[in-house]
Parts: sequence; C-alpha cells; structure tokens
Amino acid sequence: MSTPQYEFVVTPKVEGNWIFSGDDKPVKIQLAKGKSATLKYKLVTDEDDWSFAENGTFFTEAQDNFNYNLTSKLKGKHTVEVTIEALNVANTLSESDIKALSANPDAKVVTLVENNNSRIEFRLVAQKDSGNGVVRYFSQDPTIVIEDTEPN
Repeated sequence: MSTPQYEFVVTPKVEGNWIFSGDDKPVKIQLAKGKSATLKYKLVTDEDDWSFAENGTFFTEAQDNFNYNLTSKLKGKHTVEVTIEALNVANTLSESDIKALSANPDAKVVTLVENNNSRIEFRLVAQKDSGNGVVRYFSQDPTIVIEDTEPN
C-alpha cells in the first residue's frame, strides 16, 4: 500500500485568514500503525514576494505527539510537505497523566489508555518581502485528525 498524499492550495494574506483549497474543516486521515501520510501545501499568490519560511510549519499542539513522527520539509520556495508516521495509534496518555507530566519534572510511570484518534494542530509559516525587510506570517490552523484504521 502506498503512502496517501493530500494536496492543498494556500493563498496567504497579510491580514485575516488565509485561503485554503477545500472547506477549511479539519482533514481526517486514517493511519494504521507503521503507516504514514504526506500533506503537501502549495503557496499560490499573484504577488511574487511570498514564499514559505524556515521549515514551513509551526506545530502549536500535537496531541499524542509521542505516537507520531512529524516532519516538515520545504520543497522549493512555494511548497511544504508535512509527513505523519503513525507509531502507536490505539493508545494515549490520560488527561491526568498529561497534567502530572507537565506539572512535575520527576520521572513518572503511566499506563496508556485506549484512544483511536488524535489531533495535530499547526500553522503554516510564510514570509513576504516588504519595504521594511522580510516579515513572517502565520496561517490559521489547518487541523489534522488522525484516526486508527482498526479501532479497539
């Protein structure tokens, strides 16, 4: 089975929400353990001075991020690819364990609980040359929901 690929056209804006192809609702991806998916975002604008910046993404929250390998790579100035590889899609930390891990720096043992979907939230990062130098712009959040292909 090949890696599923999703493509999106993105039009950045200096103010307000960027325009994404599709309906701007969370993208739902089904991944089994050990499988991956690639999301390709193409920057399309009438203005030549826009391009993706740095690695093209800023991950604001990746629920269950220990269950996934997340990579972001620029492919030229106008394309960024986000690859999500599922490591453990059926289990996660409980809310109380997440709070305990965040509040206390000591080592801790936890028991994972059943969970069949996760959310990954991030913003695309672009830059635009202006008279005052290069400025960074961050998109609204194109949320990704990952669902296990075989729920428990």
